[in-house]
Amino acid sequence: MTSASLQGKSVRELQEEIARNAGAPRPRRRPGLSRAARLNLIDILSRWSGPGLALVAGVSIYLAIIAGRAYPARATAWALMMLAALWVTRRLRNDFRAGEHMTSRPFRWRASFTASLSVLGVILASAPILLAPASAPAAFGIQILGLSVTAAFVTALMLSAHLPSAAALALPGAAFALLAGLRAGDMGLVGGALAISVLSISGLYLANQYLEKSAAKRYPRTSVLRREVERRVGSAGAGIGAAPGSKTAQG
Repeated sequence: MTSASLQGKSVRELQEEIARNAGAPRPRRRPGLSRAARLNLIDILSRWSGPGLALVAGVSIYLAIIAGRAYPARATAWALMMLAALWVTRRLRNDFRAGEHMTSRPFRWRASFTASLSVLGVILASAPILLAPASAPAAFGIQILGLSVTAAFVTALMLSAHLPSAAALALPGAAFALLAGLRAGDMGLVGGALAISVLSISGLYLANQYLEKSAAKRYPRTSVLRREVERRVGSAGAGIGAAPGSKTAQG
């Protein structure tokens, strides 16, 4: 309340204005996901991430082999970083699924898993720059770029139950694809990478919204469910009390 609105008003008028403001209906906020729904999404994340990590491992092995023929030092350094990131991420996932590590703390596990995915996503997305120098043939660089970006976006789609986890792979893939196009000086490649990145990230967001809505419908919040039941019971009671022939109607 500003000082201008306080001038010329009595105490009673100020009290009435405060009472009107307090009684005004507040805008309804969209209810968040219940704990059961979030746990269901974490379970989906842990299950679907297995095939995605296997895809990343297969693509990484293939990239290291084809790059090792021409640039063995670059391929060895990149493969060692990729192997370490894959081992940590896979170990976190397997221990959680086996009930051995942070099973009683699923939200902390999700945070640790997302952090490991961010490291994995950066290393995978850096393949076009680390494996292929600027003097490499264009076909060689485009092959590495296509495989790494495809693996990043497909794996991110499998992680769409948790949007930050999916973004940990999708955003580095989009960023490094643009950097690779700018380094090559090919505006067509930059435009294609930008278009594919926008479409892929939009698809990830839509998939995440679908999974979250499905989880919210399957595991609704107890407070929302309780209010809905009370509303229906109250409406049914009022209808019965006002029905013709009832004791309330007969007076």
